[in-house]
Amino acid sequence: MDSNKRRIVAIALVAVLVVAATAVVVVSGMLKQEQFSSSVTDAAGKYVALDKRPERIVSCSPAISEIVCALGLGDKLVAVTDYDDYPAEAAKLVEDKHTIGGYYTPSFEKILEYEPDLVLVNSRTGPHQELAERLYDAKYTVVQLYPQENLEEVYKSIELVGKIAGKTDKADELISSMKASISDVGSKVKDLEKPNVMYVTYAEAGFTSVYLTGSGTAVDEIIALSGGKNAFVDLEGWVAPSDEEFKIRAKSIDCMVITSMYSGSDVDDMNAYFQDDDLWKESPAVKNNTIFYLQGQGENIFNRQSVRMVDAVQMMAQMLHPDAFETKVPYDETGATPNVIGDNYLDYLTLEASPRSSSGTVMVAACLRG
Repeated sequence: MDSNKRRIVAIALVAVLVVAATAVVVVSGMLKQEQFSSSVTDAAGKYVALDKRPERIVSCSPAISEIVCALGLGDKLVAVTDYDDYPAEAAKLVEDKHTIGGYYTPSFEKILEYEPDLVLVNSRTGPHQELAERLYDAKYTVVQLYPQENLEEVYKSIELVGKIAGKTDKADELISSMKASISDVGSKVKDLEKPNVMYVTYAEAGFTSVYLTGSGTAVDEIIALSGGKNAFVDLEGWVAPSDEEFKIRAKSIDCMVITSMYSGSDVDDMNAYFQDDDLWKESPAVKNNTIFYLQGQGENIFNRQSVRMVDAVQMMAQMLHPDAFETKVPYDETGATPNVIGDNYLDYLTLEASPRSSSGTVMVAACLRG
């Protein structure tokens, strides 16, 4: 056999080997995909099973979207709510108008347009439950997650998403890192004085129509874990205290946290109000001028219970116990300039923050300084 024929034979053999190897890889990949299976019993007690990895996920809550992205499934999201602004993967879907309506107004018709193989909803939200029933009837796969009203429910929801999507190891890793962060904060504040904290979710101009957090809420847990005491822990849920209750407690409140996302007052108006009001200017929080105004994602980490609850615990701890942490939150002793923390809240976290990917309304916090 001459050299040309040997060369031709050799090339042919190489080609055959390449094709064979490629076929093995393709078949192996197909077999792996075919062998995938997952199942969960969700927060509503429904048994849900998949025989292939979800590739088209619809999230019906910004908090759920954050879990999906933290598990490395952001590229599988095809639609989210109108209010998803974090992390980048979810915000991009909103920018591109790949949305299914609001949190309380998810559209069944819009969801069907995205041909999802997995829809994630909140098990304790009426419109989500109604949506789930319609999706069941239409033969779509739905997993109802826990309402995430405390960290334990956040962990359980992470586990559900991880298990149904084949990300169990990632879910375990995420939960472990969150627990480690909480433990790190606890070790720094466990022996320190616990300031009294008042956390307000709604307040109109002149500090009227006030709603704040009592016991049994996620924020109540955040306050406790950050080394503080909820000044209204004897009231349950989200409550509207009377003027008399404020008069009784004002002088014992060391820290005020007031989210103004839904309020009519801006930062300067709220700051001026507390400095001038006869009742509140006697509060230790105002006397110490530890009033912090948080905006955008600085507020969302408290009000959107999800992966970043651990950031809220650390942020609150740094407001309550600044001397226990290397990094300081903005603080103007004179009170002339409001202490503002916004979308850049990560710049002030001393410890490692929770896993995430970024973005952006107004929160006020006044706290006891050491």
